[in-house]
Amino acid sequence: MSEKVERELRGLFAEAEGRGACLRPAEERVRAACARRTGEDGELVSPLRGLYARRAWWDELGYSGQTLAIMRSLQAAHPDWVFCGPSAALALGCDVSFARQRPLHVMLASGSVSAPTALVTHHRLALGPDDADERPLEVRGLRVTPPLRTTLDSLRWMSFREGMVVADWAMGAQGLTWQSFVEYAYHRIGSCRGVRRALSTFVHATGLAESGGESIARAVMVERGYMLPAQQVEVPDPLHAGRTFRVDFVWVRADGRVIVGECDGLRKLLDPGMARGRSPQQALVDQRKREGLIAVYDVSVLRFTYEEAAGEVELVRKLDLYGVPRLGSPLVPAGTMPLPDWGALLRR
Repeated sequence: MSEKVERELRGLFAEAEGRGACLRPAEERVRAACARRTGEDGELVSPLRGLYARRAWWDELGYSGQTLAIMRSLQAAHPDWVFCGPSAALALGCDVSFARQRPLHVMLASGSVSAPTALVTHHRLALGPDDADERPLEVRGLRVTPPLRTTLDSLRWMSFREGMVVADWAMGAQGLTWQSFVEYAYHRIGSCRGVRRALSTFVHATGLAESGGESIARAVMVERGYMLPAQQVEVPDPLHAGRTFRVDFVWVRADGRVIVGECDGLRKLLDPGMARGRSPQQALVDQRKREGLIAVYDVSVLRFTYEEAAGEVELVRKLDLYGVPRLGSPLVPAGTMPLPDWGALLRR
C-alpha cells in the first residue's frame, strides 16, 4: 500500500474516532484498502458491513462503547433515524445489559422506508411534534427519543429484570418521578401496547442503584419474594474519623443480624462506562480497600456478580445461604427496617 493511501487512512480514522464512530468509506478504493487490513490478525475490524475501525481503538471501547460507535456510524448514513427504547437509553447513559444493546432500535419518520436487518429493528411510532416530551434530542452525535419516551418504550419491550435497570436509571439519573411517568404513560395507553407492563416495572424503581447488576438483583428479590435491602448505605470509615464509604445493599434482620450485599465482578472493573474514569487496576485496588474496611465490622458479606444476578440461580442460592429472609418469615422486621448501629458492630 502506498504511503499516500497510508496517510489518507490515518486521517480518515482519526476523524472518525474523533466523532466516536467507525469509518464508513465513501470511495471503493478506500473500502478495498480497509477490507485488505481486516481479518483475525488484521489491524482493522469490521463490526458491520461497510464499517471499519482500528482494532486497538475498538478493543479499548468495551462492548457498550462499541455499540455507540456503530450507532454514530449509522446515524451519519441515516440522518433521519431516531434511536429509541434500549438504544436511546444507552446513548443517554443507562447501563443497558449487553444482551439488549443489539439489535438496535430505530424509530422511522412517517413515510420513511428502510429494510430491517439482523442489527437494526425498525419501529413506526407516532411522535407528537408539538409535545416537548416527544421531540428527539441530540446526544453525543445521536438523535434519540427523550427520557420519558425512552423509558416507556424500554419498559414496554423489556422483561421486568432488564426493565428495572432502565427504570432505576430514569428515576436516579434523569429525575423521573412516579407521578410524571404515570401521567405520561396513561396518556399513551390507547396508542401503545405494553403500557401497563411498563407501569408494573416502574413502580418498583428506587433510582438508587449504581449499576445494572444491582437493579437486576433487586428485581430478582422482588420476583422471588425476598425482604428488600436498604441501598447505598453509608458506613463509617473505621480508619478515618468523619469519613464514610458506601455499600450496595444492607439487610437488618429481626434477630439483629446484619447482611451486606455487594455487586462485584469483572464487568465492573473492565467496562469503561462503569469504571468512572479509573483504570481496571485502580478500580480493583479501590474494591480491595472497601473489602478490607467492611471486614472490620461483624457482618455477613454477600458478594455477587452481574452474571449471577442475570442468571438468577446462583444469586438465589447465595441469598438463601447468607440468610436473607423471604417475606412472611419471622426474621423480617415489623415496619420499617432499621439501619445498623455500626459502632456496636465494630470488631474489638
